[in-house]
Amino acid sequence: MPLRDLDLAIVDVETTGASSHYHRIIEIAVLKVEKGRLVETFSTLVDPERTISPFIEGLTGITNRELENAPTFGQVKDRIYELLHGSVFVAHNARFDYNFVREEFERAKMNYAAKHLCTVRLSRTLFPEYRRHSLDSLIERFDIGCSNRHRATGDALVLWKFLQILQERFSGPDLKKAVAGMLKAPALPPLIDESLVESLPSSPGVYIFLGRNRDPLYVGKSVNLRTRVLSHFSNDHDSVKEQSLYQQVADIKTIKTSGELGALLLESHLLKRLSPLYNRRTRISRRFVVMRQDKSGNEYKTIRLERLGVLTASDLPDVIGIFKSMKQAKDFLWRVVREHALCPRILGLEKGKEACTCTQLQRCNGTCKRAEPPADYNSRFLTAFAGRGVTPWPFPGPILIEERGDAGPEGECFVVDKWCLINWFRFDEAGTRRLFEGDYTFDYDGYKILVDYLVKSRKKTRLRVLTKEELICFREDC
Repeated sequence: MPLRDLDLAIVDVETTGASSHYHRIIEIAVLKVEKGRLVETFSTLVDPERTISPFIEGLTGITNRELENAPTFGQVKDRIYELLHGSVFVAHNARFDYNFVREEFERAKMNYAAKHLCTVRLSRTLFPEYRRHSLDSLIERFDIGCSNRHRATGDALVLWKFLQILQERFSGPDLKKAVAGMLKAPALPPLIDESLVESLPSSPGVYIFLGRNRDPLYVGKSVNLRTRVLSHFSNDHDSVKEQSLYQQVADIKTIKTSGELGALLLESHLLKRLSPLYNRRTRISRRFVVMRQDKSGNEYKTIRLERLGVLTASDLPDVIGIFKSMKQAKDFLWRVVREHALCPRILGLEKGKEACTCTQLQRCNGTCKRAEPPADYNSRFLTAFAGRGVTPWPFPGPILIEERGDAGPEGECFVVDKWCLINWFRFDEAGTRRLFEGDYTFDYDGYKILVDYLVKSRKKTRLRVLTKEELICFREDC
């Protein structure tokens, strides 16, 4: 079908980060196109209910102060749904924008699914002679004006102009064939029965794709399990990995939770326990690299990197940073070296007795040759690593977090202390049962989830601080 015969919703979102699971939309623009005509332009800032980083502020020009006065997604969801409903979802790297929009609707307890058209893939298909197909590349290649780059409306208008250029250059069957191929109807995996999909719940929780031998292939979470699972089958399979997963899924297991926090924590727990084949290894690994300040009494302050599988709550005050790999830790140290004129030799990034490479490039004050007073260097060291450690536990003691469903008396409660999940219970009219029992072992992924939920998010959380007696009682099931 030609583009001019389709109803399109050209969408661009600006977000707090790259993951739709953990991050939120801060701006959205929707251009409504009917039969080849732009009939409506909608744009709004969106309060993400958390603060945004200085990097995102610098990239977009959107400030935390502006977002404080913006509506939440829940307040504009009906208007956005009205613009999107019945139209093909068009975006550059469409899966990114589509996943963010879909998850925002899920948080608002609304189902949203649509065919989507990726202009990155469209550009690659129609212009295979070019290597780059980013938005900046399209702007330069086709001389497309953009008055406000990295803002939702400005970027969406670039896509509208790009589609118009395609209509002019590809009036024959090539464009029709490319678009039709990307909008092909979704199909269930060959080993999945339709009745299984129909029985999927629309509640929050975790889903597990299983193979023929009941081996776990993939673990994911959602606030609407049915919508999320179906989205896997609605997306085009861009990679060999996705195609292989699609062919191997023989069963789908779901575990319902009362809300998003339970789904996030359960997903993190199952990833480590099951080690599913198709999840990213970095999300499954139990080992990590810890960065501590070296306390060996050296004249110049430095750090020590340790590979660990276990970190206890009592170790956290000494930690400067936690990383998934040694490479990630060393990449971070090199950034610190460049930004704060620290010495790579002192930090253990280089070996030898000669002056470090930064000294030779006049980017170091010769600290490795003792040409700089220790007090001056150590002052920069403390500035460089200030605020880099684990976020301090913001409560005077252990806390109980309660998460309830939309209706009924059932729910879940989490006992957390110093970022460690100590206990997890489900309660309903029949009573209370334990789902998980932990200890004071620090889990980095669980820590990131809890920081996001308890510190960064501005939404109200139902929690209370526990006394020592209550903590003992929870741990002993009294």
